[in-house]
Amino acid sequence: MEQYSGRSKEKMFFAFLAGFLYLLAGSIQFVFSLSTVLDLFPVNSFENGLIGLLFAPSDLIGSLILVLIGSIFLYGLIELRNGLNEGIAYVYVGILISILFTVVYVLVIAGNWMELYLLNDTEICGWDILYDLRPAIYLGILPLCGYLIWRKEFRAMNK
Repeated sequence: MEQYSGRSKEKMFFAFLAGFLYLLAGSIQFVFSLSTVLDLFPVNSFENGLIGLLFAPSDLIGSLILVLIGSIFLYGLIELRNGLNEGIAYVYVGILISILFTVVYVLVIAGNWMELYLLNDTEICGWDILYDLRPAIYLGILPLCGYLIWRKEFRAMNK
């Protein structure tokens, strides 16, 4: 890895870390979602613990989105390791897509909160913020930091 610049090493490490975390969280959430849908093993014991809080086992589509985002980051890492400069585009696209889904899930939480407290909806009286907490929200912190660090490079690509 001596032929890579310091900036390139940073982006490769970032792509590895983000890709690994997204792929891990998506895979775990996918297994729990399938077990819930197919009733393979009781997931209720996991839902009350930390695993249930972190991986929200009832979101099958969300788990596939996490796997897709992780794959984008890891493909960018492979491209960068092979010396192709196009790999950075995959890392940037992974950052943008992950931030997009983080914002979507935060807006869902805000919408449910407004429905509960501002509209006094009786159907959602038992709502808690933990019901809408998704892995994309807390995993989105890492790509947001990456965007804030490299935001000048995002702007430079448009010129």
